[in-house]
Amino acid sequence: MNVDINRSLIELDNGLYLDAVVTSTTGLVQFLSVWGRDGVMQHFFAALTLPLAEGGLRVMTVTLPDGDKLVLDFAQAKMLTKRTTRLPKFTEVGEWVHTWLFHPDVQKPSGQSMTVLSTEPLPWIALWPTLKQLCHLPLLDEWESALQPRLRAHITLLPSYGLHGYWIDLPIEEIETLISDLLQQGLLPLNKEVYA
Repeated sequence: MNVDINRSLIELDNGLYLDAVVTSTTGLVQFLSVWGRDGVMQHFFAALTLPLAEGGLRVMTVTLPDGDKLVLDFAQAKMLTKRTTRLPKFTEVGEWVHTWLFHPDVQKPSGQSMTVLSTEPLPWIALWPTLKQLCHLPLLDEWESALQPRLRAHITLLPSYGLHGYWIDLPIEEIETLISDLLQQGLLPLNKEVYA
């Protein structure tokens, strides 16, 4: 995951600098990209595991450059995967660490659901291959135009900064009913070779 370091870094109260974050609709952290000195970063990791009574961290409110607030809920911190890289020791700012935290659902299907991240807004055509991969039923490319308005309700734009996040959820029963109804109404053309 390449994050644009030219975007504004948001200074957090604990000495960390954030350049990208995506949360669920309820604020649970799905992806987080932070920069900071090694000691500050280690303190941050420790705070995510400590009880609140011992200085643990569960919720953080971030003020974005446009003045909006974004709540980061770390209730699922133990589920987040950590990737860290270090900048060269002898830089103008000293030794800095860059860390990414991300939820298992990011870019990897969990059943019929997943979180998709992108540095650019994704139009429908860019999400269609993911929908086909995620759906338990075979979706034909000929169905794309008919399914587009009906499947949009299963794609949620997530609260974010620095990245664009999309939650795709295709409940089996709902999708089976949808496809069945559209087939019966003759709105989904059938490729006879596929079903021969």
